[in-house]
Amino acid sequence: MNRRLQSVTILILTGLLAIGPTARSSLAGPTERVLERGITSPFTAPSGRQVRPLAVGQARYLETRSARALTLGFETLDLPDAIRDPAAYRLVGDEDPIYREGLSATRVGTDRQVIGFDTAKQPLLETRLHLLFPARLRPGLVYRLDACAALEPAADARAPCRAIPVGYEPERVTGSIQVDQIGYVPGSAKVAYLGNWLGSAGPLPLDDPAFEVIEIDTGQPVFSGQARLSAPADLWSGHDVHEADFSALDRPGRYRLRVAGLGLSDPFVIDTKIYDAPYRAVMRLFYHSRNSTPVIGPWAESGYERPLGGVPPAMDAAFHAAVASSPLSADSDTDTGPTARHPIRRGWFDAGDYGQYVPNAAPVWYLIGAALDLAPERFGDGDLNIPESGNGIPDVLDELEWGLDWLLGMQDPADGGVWFRVASRTWDDGPSHAIPVPRLLSEKTTHATAAFAAVCALHARLIHPYRPERAAMALSAARRAWNFLLTHPDWPAEGQRYKNPIDVRAGDYADISAQDNRLWAAAELYRTTGEPSYRVAFEEILSKLEIDPTAGVSFKDFALAGLWSYLLADDGEQDARWAAEAHAKLVAAADWRVRKATEHPFRAPTHQAIGLAGWGSFAVSTRATLPLLQAYRLTGQTRYLDWAWQSPHPQLGANPQSICYLTGFGARSPRYPLSRLTKGGLSGAEPLAGIPLLGPHFHLPALWREMTEVNLAYVPAGRLTSDLPGDAEGFRALYPVLRRYTDARGLPPMSEPTIADYAQVGMAYGLLRRDGLREEIDAMRQSRSSIESR
Repeated sequence: MNRRLQSVTILILTGLLAIGPTARSSLAGPTERVLERGITSPFTAPSGRQVRPLAVGQARYLETRSARALTLGFETLDLPDAIRDPAAYRLVGDEDPIYREGLSATRVGTDRQVIGFDTAKQPLLETRLHLLFPARLRPGLVYRLDACAALEPAADARAPCRAIPVGYEPERVTGSIQVDQIGYVPGSAKVAYLGNWLGSAGPLPLDDPAFEVIEIDTGQPVFSGQARLSAPADLWSGHDVHEADFSALDRPGRYRLRVAGLGLSDPFVIDTKIYDAPYRAVMRLFYHSRNSTPVIGPWAESGYERPLGGVPPAMDAAFHAAVASSPLSADSDTDTGPTARHPIRRGWFDAGDYGQYVPNAAPVWYLIGAALDLAPERFGDGDLNIPESGNGIPDVLDELEWGLDWLLGMQDPADGGVWFRVASRTWDDGPSHAIPVPRLLSEKTTHATAAFAAVCALHARLIHPYRPERAAMALSAARRAWNFLLTHPDWPAEGQRYKNPIDVRAGDYADISAQDNRLWAAAELYRTTGEPSYRVAFEEILSKLEIDPTAGVSFKDFALAGLWSYLLADDGEQDARWAAEAHAKLVAAADWRVRKATEHPFRAPTHQAIGLAGWGSFAVSTRATLPLLQAYRLTGQTRYLDWAWQSPHPQLGANPQSICYLTGFGARSPRYPLSRLTKGGLSGAEPLAGIPLLGPHFHLPALWREMTEVNLAYVPAGRLTSDLPGDAEGFRALYPVLRRYTDARGLPPMSEPTIADYAQVGMAYGLLRRDGLREEIDAMRQSRSSIESR
């Protein structure tokens, strides 16, 4: 895939085929058979890009990737014939002396990708043929591509093969320039990327590294520079990655990059408030995810109302049969028999189904609480236009209050243990108000009970200034959960994972250890109450716990959350040894992200192992924002702040596919998130704005056919889909991982974010949404120093 830069022209011919046992799906087939053709296909390109429809023989579209790189889409393409002889492809230009007599291709290559699914869930496979030509096309001239000799077997005898008109239009947008499609903040690093991948023919050649930044309103250049080759034949993307650095440009405005031989970039903005709209959109997903209430105007986004509300009260909730016999139910007097009911209300639906899970809701509280620790003035009343706006409480806390009503219902009133899940027996299909049978409460687990204790103690601290009586209720629930932990054995036992009963298909959010949950619970109870017993418990657990600072905070990793709260406890009684340990781990978490971003060709703070890429590790790059800002709070070192400002860029378009992985934002964003709360893709409707997609995934788990077919599309002949290369050279023979994204609902590792992702992304943008962040965090650090000095 990755070859050295070639000074040749590249022509890409793209054939669209469908794979599977049924007949091939035609690119020009009946529109009613197409369910999802996502944004990775040129057919879905917005206007103004270098893509136009064709009706010449089998060719259906033409995409210009550069002055020397074109993409032609076909209904059918006989691949062996197409790649047999590069010389069979000739390009002629009557007005161009170089091409007047015609020039033949010098190299041929291929790649293919699933770009969507039809109504029968048959994959739509785009197969691309790449041809290299020896000279650039001139702007404004018309050329003719004669591909008949190679493509004659696929030609329609009723429509004789004709030359295909080809041209290069430099004032149109090209995907060969990748920018953050939201924009950049004055004073921050601003880097765009130049390059593209041309399958087995190698990286797109870049003839001229010069670039200009053009002000859109005037059409005038305001900055110029020379791009730097930073990652030749990059394994992640297949590109020769060139960095175009325009960090010195700080003047607010609307801009594009222009590169001779490539074209224009997508538009972007330089301004201090570019992340305000993403913050509001992402955090408003919680309102749209609410259970037990009609989601209606004036609060709901127009077209995405749910006037019939959430799960009917009669369906919330019964007990699964496994609850009564589970180890942690033995001491409870609560009736969990087959006819018993336990009321559940409010909270948020977790993801693409209507399940509600304590372990995965718990990070929401941590992420909001930690952001408020850094810069509380950034989150106010009225920010999110929710029904509670105007009540004098920050909207993010109002949203947590809605969540707490559900969470308190998950605690067994008899003994304080916590049922970890309420969900349907199998994946939900249809609107939430039409769920036909009761949802089921699942077993109590140590994992959920400890997370519950941490959340309730944290909530008590956050809400106390506004609702002391509510804080007392939350703290009482936290204490009861902690006491349950002290008087009951771990279940599942340490080292074992929870497994769903055989008749249940719902998220299990299983973890092999609950010790990090206990650590977090002890830390939050200590910070909220100041009681020494919780501090002692925290320090005892920490002394026996190995903490990976690269893990972050998620349903299966709460250790860093515990370290953060321990450090910020106000009583000043922390053991110096363990405080130093907590400080070092939190700073190491940020250092690792800085190091990974520095090493990555697209400055993404992700693990260096290509085979581990997935579940948002690249596309949800704002996972790094909070840890970086925490390190700045702890150290005052501005490099952490600098990298925090760069963390959104891979998510928002500065990536190989030039996709903004946030629905409704940027020039090109996904249309098919896996979400029951949006109409995306139905009857042409766009998805609800603000959903953060998980993006590229190296190898999907083969849980059902759609995922298997996506994997197969990338695999060279003769190689097993599960093969994982042992070294970098092995990855050179594979499809680049950062192009392994298909915009389709049936692919959860790419398309199904959860409420934890909403909080992670939304609070990152909330922290970055206006200038003055450094000063606000400095003020919080100084306030902390004053407390410690007393």
